[in-house]
This record gives sequence, C-alpha cells and structure tokens, in this order.
Amino acid sequence: MDRLKKYSTCEAKTLQHIYEFLLSNNMTETSACFLEECCKLNMPAPSRTTETNVPARISKDRAASVIESFQTASRSTFMKIWDDLPNEIKRIDEYRKLTFYLHVYYTIEECEKRSGKSETCSDSKCGENDEGSAMEAFRTFLVQRGAEFSTKTEFLPYFALPYVFDPMQHPSFKNLFKGNRWCVSLNKRLEDFILDIAINSSIILVPSKDVQKRKLTKKNFKSLYKEYKPLNVLAAELLNALENSIRGQSINLEIILKNCNAVVETNEENEQNLKMVDDGFDLAVYKIKLELRDGNSTKNKLLILQALRWRLTKSENRSDTVAMMKKHDLLDLRKTKADNGIMKWLTMTNGPHPLQQMISRLLNALASFHNGRRYLAGSPFLLRLIVTQTISSQHFWDTITSNMLLGTLQKLSTKSRQRTTMIAAGLTTWLADQLVRKSEFDGDRNKYEMYDLEYSLALFMNLCQCQSAVQACSSRARNLFKSLSIFISTMDVDIIPCISGILYNFFKNPGMMAVAKEEGLTDVIEKTIENNINAYPSAIEQLVDVRNILLQNKHPAFDLSDDDDDDDDDKEDYDDNSNEDERSSDNNDDNDDVENLEAELDEDDPLKIQPNGEDFLVNYKTANRATPEQ
Repeated sequence: MDRLKKYSTCEAKTLQHIYEFLLSNNMTETSACFLEECCKLNMPAPSRTTETNVPARISKDRAASVIESFQTASRSTFMKIWDDLPNEIKRIDEYRKLTFYLHVYYTIEECEKRSGKSETCSDSKCGENDEGSAMEAFRTFLVQRGAEFSTKTEFLPYFALPYVFDPMQHPSFKNLFKGNRWCVSLNKRLEDFILDIAINSSIILVPSKDVQKRKLTKKNFKSLYKEYKPLNVLAAELLNALENSIRGQSINLEIILKNCNAVVETNEENEQNLKMVDDGFDLAVYKIKLELRDGNSTKNKLLILQALRWRLTKSENRSDTVAMMKKHDLLDLRKTKADNGIMKWLTMTNGPHPLQQMISRLLNALASFHNGRRYLAGSPFLLRLIVTQTISSQHFWDTITSNMLLGTLQKLSTKSRQRTTMIAAGLTTWLADQLVRKSEFDGDRNKYEMYDLEYSLALFMNLCQCQSAVQACSSRARNLFKSLSIFISTMDVDIIPCISGILYNFFKNPGMMAVAKEEGLTDVIEKTIENNINAYPSAIEQLVDVRNILLQNKHPAFDLSDDDDDDDDDKEDYDDNSNEDERSSDNNDDNDDVENLEAELDEDDPLKIQPNGEDFLVNYKTANRATPEQ
C-alpha cells in the first residue's frame, strides 16, 4: 500500500487514460498485458469505467433483426428487443431519445387503430384499462423516467399526449397523424441509428464529453502557444537589452531592432505558410491513399471521403481539388481492377455500408465537373463496375448510394464512348424495366424517389441517342409508352424535357412510332401541351416538336444509323502533361459546372461525428510537396 502512495494522482490518471485508449481502439490483448504489467510493478491498476470511450456497436445480423422486428413485430416484442441492446449503446444519447420517441410512435399507432374501430367504442376509452396498451406504457414510462427528459424542451410537448382525450383532433398533436410523416421520419431515424452502430469499426457515435473537452482544451493550448511564442522571443530580446542598460553596458539599438524584425518576419512567414497549407492542397497523398485502401479504421476512411467531397461542394477551390485528385489518382482509378484499389469497397455484398455511400457521394460530386468526368471516364474499370453493381447488387445498397451512383452514370452518359459502354453492359433494358416499375407507384414520392426518377429519365434519354439502345427497347415499347404517358400526365413539369427527348429518339424508329400511336400517346401529348403551354412554354417547346412528328408521321432524321458523334472529349485520357490552355479551359468548364451541384450530394450525411472530415484532414497535410506516390 505504501508503494502505491508514491504514485501521484496525476500519474494514476495517466495510466487510466492509456488503458482507455487501448480499449477504445479494440486492443484487448494489449490492454490485458498492460493491466498485468501494472500489477507486477505495483502501479495503480486502471479500471474500465462507464466513461471509457468504448465503441458501441452490434453485429450486422443483429442490426437487421432489430430493424425487421420494428417493422413486423408487436410493440411489446420490439421494446423487449430494444431494451436488450448492450449497455454501452444504452448510454448513447440518441438511444435515450429514440426510446422516448418510440413510446410516442406506438401511442400514435394505437390511436390510429382505435379510430378505425366501430363508433360504439370511444376513442378515449377503447383499451383504456388495457395494461398492454401503448398509451398506458407511455404513462408508466413518463412516471418512471420522465424526470430525465423534462429538462429538454424538445420532449416537453409530448408529455401530455397519453392524457389527452382525443389526440387525433387535439391542435397540439393532430399534425403527428397527418399522412404518417412523423412515423416515417422516426422509422428512418431508427434505421440510421441501428446501421451506424452496426459498422464493424471504431466509430464512436457520441464521444465522451470529457474526452471532447480535453481535446478542445489541448487544441486551444497549442493555438495559444503558437501565438505567444514569437511574443516571448521579442520580450526576451527587449528584456535582455534592458538588463544590459541597467548594468551600464552599452547596447546597439540597430542590432536589437534587427533581431526584433527578424522575429516578426519569421512569424509572418510561418503564418503565410500555414495559410497556404490550410487553403491549398498540400496533402500527404500517399498517406491518404494508403489509409483509404488498406487502413483498419472505417472511421478514418469515412472522414477523409467526407472532407474530399466537401472540397468539391463547399470550397471555393473546386477546380483545383478536381485537378489534384486527377493528377495524383487519389481514388486509384488507374489500376487495372477495382480489387486493387479504393473502389473495392463498392463491391461489398454484406448489406448497406456507409463506406459505399460516402464513395458514391464523392463520385457523383466529381462527375459534376468537366475535368472530374474526364478523370472518372478514363478509368479502365470504373464505368463497367458501376453499371454491373447497379444492375446486380442494388439490393445491397441503401437508397442514397443507389441515387448517387445513378447520378454519376447520368453525368458520364453525356459522351458517346461512355454511352456505348453502358449499353453494352445491359444498362438500357434494365433502366427501361425500372421506369416501367416506377410508373406503377401510386403514392406520394419522397425526395429520394424523385431524385431516382429524374436521373433515371435523364440517363435513359442520353442512352437512347444511340439507335442500338432504342432497338434494344423495342420489345418493351408498349409498356414503356404506357409508363411515359403516366409520367407526363401526373408528374412535375420538370421531367417533361427528358420525356420529350426520349420520345424524339424513339420516333427515329418507325416501328416505335407506330406503337406509340396505337397506345394513344398522341392524345396524352396534346392534353399535356394544352395544360402547360401558357405556364411552362420553354418546357413544352420540345414536346410540340414530338407531337408534330407523330401527326406528320415523319421524323427530321429518319435513318436508323447511330447519331452519336465522336468528339474530342471521348479521346481524353489521363494525360497530365496537357498545355496551359487546356488546363485553363478545364478550370473554366469546372466553374461553369458549379451551378449543377445538387444539394443531395451533402444532404442527410450519415457521418455527423466530431471532428468532421475537413478538421480531420489536417492530420494528412504536409509541407513536403515531394510526397512519394504509389
């Protein structure tokens, strides 16, 4: 015991922090050896406290089971599964919030079921004494745990829900029952939470407040040290001169001023260099590529991909970012196969994974730039990989990943060489079947479904510029025309130009035009023109041309040859030795493309931890421009 006293409280805390660091990085064997060594040396043995910043996660199978039970199981069954999650997950703030909102969710569901019963059963009394009712469970929950939520204003409006006579008609709660939007939103929020904690990595959803506080304090101290270091040097120089003067020694003011100026100039130069590093692109490219390709931390990969995307969507140096990524082949697109580089993560088939989504967001952002499309299109494998995965593995992806890759394909399809590759890989017929399926949906489309539909139509329109694509769709002509009739009659006017383009390309084939007439497409087009010509004349202009083709039974370009024109851009590759004029042209084109960046590229980002991607990227900056490449 006396031996232990010789270790100060500070040293004991240091040992504890080391132990927590080992645990947080899954170094279980190392942490066990560390404890053993502490005991052998009679050091204070660290303990695994509740504040240890240990990653909270569950297996992917268990995550799928939780999501499925929420969608299919009864309230009591799901809440038991929910309550059986590991304790480290229960300590996460989002888990506690979801627990509260789940009681609200089941109360809403119960009220809606009651409203469908016979009028002889009052909404307020049906099941009122039922011990298994959601309303009663919510009341019990508020009695037992209401205190921990009562201090936060976001929960207070729901405290009265289980005590209101008729919640569905009450002005404070009736919005919860409109179109079930609140319940749908909670469903997605719960799925996102479960998928996040199912990531097999060291991602920490809610870092310990103490850990965050220590990091912030450390960062502030470093900043203060850098700021005051030159001041200390100046103060020492002046103090030394003052002491010499007091002692009666002669001083040379010219030398003192020269030394002071040297300190100031050095400080200004360091600040300028720091600014150049922060605002420029001096990144340790080799280190980034190595981390993305072979790193053990999924968290680090996600943060890097987020930061690179933000430099394309939020920075003022977008074109420089694109040029840097292309020059250093940051995404390993020059490799012969996807398995050898970063894109191997797109081929994972063990369920939706955040890495796939972050990669697809970055690819879509890159494809928004002229130089970015050159970079992506020059890959020997990427385009075929995306098409193949889109057709065969879409059910392994989440909705956003599918949308982002669809957007990437649409932007790449503006060139004939890429269109030819897509058609050869079977994308046209697959897309045609998808459009037919989408036309059968009769509910309200959310923003993800609208993004999917709009980019599907735009991609299909581009592909159909090749008569080989039109010919491939001939066996599906009737279903396609029925679907297009539904879209043009019921959907937003914004999609009319895409449909006009599709029909214009279809009608180059006389057989397709005949089928369109048999399906009554002429009347549908006439009605659409009549309803929108005054409000949206520019959107309707192309549709008028399509109608005239049908009425006259004659197309301006009545030949079955492929009308794609090979252009210079199709011959572009990874030539980084282009002249200055070409670089300037690329930058101008990229600046023009900025207006085409969709908000969806950054919306609903699954990575909301701290530090964010751009702050994290500081770890990969270097003052050495001659970083080795691989």
